[in-house]
Amino acid sequence: AATERLGLPPAQAHVLRVLGEGPARSLAELAARTHTDASSASVVVQRLVTLGLVARTPAADDRRRTELALTRAGRLRLRAT
Repeated sequence: AATERLGLPPAQAHVLRVLGEGPARSLAELAARTHTDASSASVVVQRLVTLGLVARTPAADDRRRTELALTRAGRLRLRAT
């Protein structure tokens, strides 16, 4: 029911909820937290980035790594459920 209220497919809603618990220091970390492989997580994250719900930012300590966090719109969408 919460997934339907988010108006997102189940995989995207799950990632949104997981990132709502706290940002991910990398795509690999997010994949581990969502119990998926990195390639699947990457596809879901890209869609959420396109929707403006998730932001990718280069890590301050390692520019090769991308950190993932909810945007303001993502936090608002999650809070609305």
